[in-house]
Order: sequence, then structure tokens, then C-alpha cells
Amino acid sequence: MTATETAAVRPGRLNRRYGGPGTVAGFVGVFGVLFLFAGYTIFDSSYLMSNHCFDAGGQIVCPTSGPDWARPLPGAAALLGLLAGLAGLLAGRPVRTPALVAGFLLTAAGLAAGLLLRP
Repeated sequence: MTATETAAVRPGRLNRRYGGPGTVAGFVGVFGVLFLFAGYTIFDSSYLMSNHCFDAGGQIVCPTSGPDWARPLPGAAALLGLLAGLAGLLAGRPVRTPALVAGFLLTAAGLAAGLLLRP
């Protein structure tokens, strides 16, 4: 048997670790949705990360007057959610689903924090 026939008979380490091509494509799609959700969270709470008021289309937006330690929480939670999802994709099957769920929960917590900190 040639090397390609042997590889076809015995699935490699990557196939056992990550699953078939359809499974991998599905989880990459889920990570893409997580990426968009995190981008929306960061965009929606971007006024919190500014130190000054700015004019957005004729409407002046100022950062919240709450504590300074709370201002970066939404963006940090969204970035941690992205990192958790990416770590799950790279780790493979045993932790992929829980890591993506944790990524969505962290990003949703960041979005909720951004909504709660609105002026």
C-alpha cells in the first residue's frame, strides 16, 4: 500500500481530534457568529472607552459617570469570550463546545454590562 492509501485506511490524529470536515466547518461558522457578536458588543459599548464627549451624527455622546474600573468591562469580556472560543477551536473535541458556550456567555455578559452602564 502507498502512503495515501494507508492514510485513507487509518484516520490521522487531526481527524480524531477535530472531527470531520463538516463538523469543523460548522464550528468555524459558530466561531464566526461569536466574532460578529463580540464586534457588536465592542461597538455598542465603545462610548464607555472614551474619555471625552464626542459628536455622533448631531447627537453628543458622553461616557458614563460611573466608576472608572467598570468602563473597560464590556470590551474586556467580549475579548475574553473571543479568546475562549478560539482556544476551544484549537483544542479540539473535548473542550470545543464548552469553550464556545463560555465565549458566548462572556460576550453576552459584556453586552449586558454595557447596557447597564449606559448614562
